[in-house]
Amino acid sequence: MVRFRRHPFEDLEAPPAPLSMPAATLPAAALPFVQQLRIHLANDTATPRRSAYAAVIHDDTAVCWLDTKNDRMMTTAPAPITLTLLQKLLAEEHPALSLAPVTKEVFEQRAVVSSNLALRPTLWNIALAATRLDRLMLPLQMDAKLRLRRWPDFRILAHRHDHFRLCALLIKQGASVQACCDILDLPQRQVQSFFNAAFLTAYAFPVMGSDAPVRPSPTDGLVNLWRQLRIRWSA
Repeated sequence: MVRFRRHPFEDLEAPPAPLSMPAATLPAAALPFVQQLRIHLANDTATPRRSAYAAVIHDDTAVCWLDTKNDRMMTTAPAPITLTLLQKLLAEEHPALSLAPVTKEVFEQRAVVSSNLALRPTLWNIALAATRLDRLMLPLQMDAKLRLRRWPDFRILAHRHDHFRLCALLIKQGASVQACCDILDLPQRQVQSFFNAAFLTAYAFPVMGSDAPVRPSPTDGLVNLWRQLRIRWSA
């Protein structure tokens, strides 16, 4: 029988492995978890680069480890248990989670792993499953407009035709949930789930201004391109 252990977060501070940066440069403790996570994920394009490693903390215990350099999430309990916990907590208005960036040395010494998963595709799926009460994740409001900073990992878009259509729209300009529903003729809950996933994974960022009129026809060519790519992959 395989036995799994959950390491208390206090172990992260045990010498000789220090945190990866001075406390003054870490995200503020009061910053919501979603914002902490977005900042950490955005570091993969930041210069100079911050720590690529972090622990997700719940009840003073590391429930998973993040490695943005190698795009992996390492759970400290069997994956179904950890993912269900994260989905439940992220569905709450104020998730009881925090993020602790660590050095590579701390990561290698302390990360006790049960499952090794792809980071952003896993977070995307968690955000989709965490949707509840027909609302967006805080701090997003229903009138918020998002725009994609880049195309998501194609593992995310595979078999999700409507997600591809939303990406084709939001890669060009910002739009609200309602605008996306009107332009693409999609259910509001489905668009809200997409907004939550794109926001949590830091693929999307909020923009100001009113919704510009967008015609759905420009996405047709991209849809055909996506269909051709899927046919080639399945050949």
